[in-house]
Amino acid sequence: MKIALLIIIYLIFISLGLPDSFIGSCWPTISEYFKISRDFQGIFSLIVSFFTIASSFLTIKLTKYLKNYGVIAISIGLTISGLIIIGFSDNYYLLLLAAIPLGFGGGAIDSILNSYVSLHYKAIHLNFLHAFWGIGAFISPLIIGSFIVDPRGFKDAAFVLSIIQTTILIITLSTLVLWVKVDKIYNIDSRNTTNSENNKENIGFFNTFKLRGVLFACITFFSYIAIESLAYSWFTSLCVFGMNIDNDIASKYLSLFYIAISLGRVISGLLSIKIKDKNLIRIGEGILLIGIILLTFKFNFVFMPIALFIIGLGCGPIYPSIVHSTVDKFTSKYSSAVMSIQIGFAYMANISVAPLFGILGNATTFLILPYIMLIFFIILVSGNEIVLKLTKDKSKLDKKLVIHN
Repeated sequence: MKIALLIIIYLIFISLGLPDSFIGSCWPTISEYFKISRDFQGIFSLIVSFFTIASSFLTIKLTKYLKNYGVIAISIGLTISGLIIIGFSDNYYLLLLAAIPLGFGGGAIDSILNSYVSLHYKAIHLNFLHAFWGIGAFISPLIIGSFIVDPRGFKDAAFVLSIIQTTILIITLSTLVLWVKVDKIYNIDSRNTTNSENNKENIGFFNTFKLRGVLFACITFFSYIAIESLAYSWFTSLCVFGMNIDNDIASKYLSLFYIAISLGRVISGLLSIKIKDKNLIRIGEGILLIGIILLTFKFNFVFMPIALFIIGLGCGPIYPSIVHSTVDKFTSKYSSAVMSIQIGFAYMANISVAPLFGILGNATTFLILPYIMLIFFIILVSGNEIVLKLTKDKSKLDKKLVIHN
């Protein structure tokens, strides 16, 4: 029964990935269609990220009344409505309106399922979960590439994605009874979040930063998300505006990123049986560096898809390994508090880095993309090693923490 539910969760994570790569894949065509500035993608991303943060903060309250499965079903419905709005949009403002349900829907699904799987399944399952996100994100550019030859083809692609999302929603609704049965097995009650497996302590937002290593953990997470969001948001623009590659070809190149990230997460999931999270992160960082260096070889467009594939492969193990290692670094007592702040920093990266790069790239050139990614890579590696050093001695972890009862 638990395996059956895990399969449904994987399917839902495919639905999460579908809209995530949509705008980045076809933005050059969208900007031409609506006659808007190339950097306006940043505004769309900003709105999506804002409502993603809002929904993640509201998730705990919503699940109290609607349960996990209710919030997830509504969230998928919201992403469907966002895609339909894009399909009918005849101006940029309608496109921005679509960003609201896309962000609100995606944030709740991400928050609920990451927490659910990390608590009740093994590391291999968490890696596979994010691999299925990659499958959804990979499918989207392929669909877009088939329609983008027509200037308004992105609208048809949005309708196709909404149909796929609707199918997943129907499957989710038909299996609600499965959630109820598995919740009883785990003795989960959203009105009473105490769990025998996790001696959690609610220490508050500001107190969490007093835990040794938390600030660097957040900076590390921020830097990783910055690299990933730069890759899927602006690679197509790098190819189209920087190298004069056709948008339909560039969007198909982008699909390689999601193939690679899925492959990387499947492989790291299998390796997680024998290799610790911290070493999986280091392996990912090494592969990622090779990809970023190759991306600087702009004199030959052949290197572009190869570089992006390697970047995706390197990204594969990093996100799920950071998430899964939170308990090991900060103990089960504080892991939930730390995780919520880490996720918040991840959304901050989405809000700030990708939009700001759009402004910078439009003002200068999108060819600077790999160099900006390299800066965040250095911060990522440095931050991760500092966190490992600071959290090695658990007796010092909460030395500065003061809890008022």
